[in-house]
Amino acid sequence: MERLIDVGDGSLWTGDTGGDLPPVVFLHPGVGDARIWDPVWERLGGRHRLIRYDVRGFGRSAPPAGRFSRLDDLRRLLDRLDVGPALFAGCSMGGGTALDLALAEPGRVRGLVLACPGISGAPPAHEPGAEPDSPDPDVFVEQGVARWARSGRDPLVVDLLRSAVRFWLNWGEAYLADDGDAWSRLEEVATPSVLLLGELERPSFVPACVEAARRIPGCRLVRVPGADHFLPLRAPEAVAEALLRQAKETR
Repeated sequence: MERLIDVGDGSLWTGDTGGDLPPVVFLHPGVGDARIWDPVWERLGGRHRLIRYDVRGFGRSAPPAGRFSRLDDLRRLLDRLDVGPALFAGCSMGGGTALDLALAEPGRVRGLVLACPGISGAPPAHEPGAEPDSPDPDVFVEQGVARWARSGRDPLVVDLLRSAVRFWLNWGEAYLADDGDAWSRLEEVATPSVLLLGELERPSFVPACVEAARRIPGCRLVRVPGADHFLPLRAPEAVAEALLRQAKETR
């Protein structure tokens, strides 16, 4: 079922297969929306209750009315849908929100599959010579393709970037509340975790991911050949396999 879920001062487009199967919640990156999970969703159908949504200002969700917390929105959504402890799959920005939830309310999180997570409080990625983001939407999209889509250009990747551009050019960081500092607390993560890292990931993004996998207790680091930052699209089998393994190990 697809619908808008009220989270108090806004609404989020949400897809939810419903039912009594063990839930898996998908959190999208800042370079796209919930459609990035399409090929993983297809592979897990019938095995789990699957839930995904678009963050405010992305994809099919309403624009933000002001500053908002991605973590609080996630909590409210889970409450509205009556979701108990779940597996969480988060890519980039979504991986950061999943980690923030695992630290704030570990009882909600049975396991984590983190695809190149963007972690709250992590040191800024340093990339010498990188040009600033363009205010022109078309140029911004092309910058995104060059930076994040090193596995190749395709229509869905471009469309996902266009969805993200709407947020970053109209609202951006000024509208995102500080949801914590997971970077300084990675050793406290008590949730079974696996971190997937594409071999074609943006180089400046790699050190923080490797360091996070080292510091999160028991976390497995899995290098994914041929994948870039759009890892759920590039390697859906690897993501689905990681989720199914986490589901088996956290029963």
